[in-house]
Amino acid sequence: MRYIALLLMGLLASPSYALTQVDIFSAEVAINAEDKQPEQVARNTGMEQVLIRATGQTDVASNETIQKAMRKSSQYMSQMSFGESNDQSTLRMRFNGAQIRSLLTQAQLPYWPDTRSNILVWLVEEDNYDKNIVWEHSNSQLAAGLQANAKERGLPLTLPVGDFDDITGIATSDLWGSFVTPISKASQRYPVDAVLVIKAQSSGLRWTLYDQKPSQLTSAPTSPVSGSLSGNSATTSKKLVDQISNYYAGKSAVTVASESSESILTQFISLNNAQDFFQLENALKRLNSVASLDILQIKNNEVTFRIHLLSTQHEFEQEV
Repeated sequence: MRYIALLLMGLLASPSYALTQVDIFSAEVAINAEDKQPEQVARNTGMEQVLIRATGQTDVASNETIQKAMRKSSQYMSQMSFGESNDQSTLRMRFNGAQIRSLLTQAQLPYWPDTRSNILVWLVEEDNYDKNIVWEHSNSQLAAGLQANAKERGLPLTLPVGDFDDITGIATSDLWGSFVTPISKASQRYPVDAVLVIKAQSSGLRWTLYDQKPSQLTSAPTSPVSGSLSGNSATTSKKLVDQISNYYAGKSAVTVASESSESILTQFISLNNAQDFFQLENALKRLNSVASLDILQIKNNEVTFRIHLLSTQHEFEQEV
């Protein structure tokens, strides 16, 4: 991880590199008083949100090691306070980045680094054949949904401000017709890494992602990524953000193969056959204190494991 961090620092030092640092490890969750354990539920929800942003995987909570860790979600928190949003009490949490990254290593899950591509979004909405560009402060339900869902996934989005330069620099027809030259020229004033053009109609939307800096759209063009979605603005905004997030997470996330911060060597004896071995291995994996295990040696009726822990050695010994 040290070499990865140094590489990112070097890239960020370049004036032409526009990666944005995302706050992965903070969450604010509404407390539902009707839950049996409202604060515990809120902590688990917050931890799941953080893990989704950190991995880029929406199904991260299905991982067995993650499920065990979430039973002790408070151990991964560095700060906690109470707040209020929309007249409802909330729990504000900050999780320990080093512990979360270590957990992902234990769970053999990828880590999507917090320096991520910033995407300029050109959004055109059609209403009764009248097409309008959505600016940063436009009253657009679709744009609001895109920004809210992008925040949840940790995907940096930038909407054009809609000032004189924007209004005179590009026409609705340029975007609707996907004319690359005016899109490139109008986008170059923004320090972004990619350009996303969305054409929204009442039945759904079509999108095209140019995964390169605006100046390269004409000087060194590559094939864009595109897709289409049907449905209303609420459903399409989430689906679109998920698709773009999955694309970048798949492109940038890395799985760090290293030992967990807490591991022990354990030897078991008196294993009479293969069935004994597999029963022992499965029993160890089911323990709440165990993240994963490596088989180091099998000799005669003895087996030696390196066991990676989610808790202290004492807690592991008690479970065994």
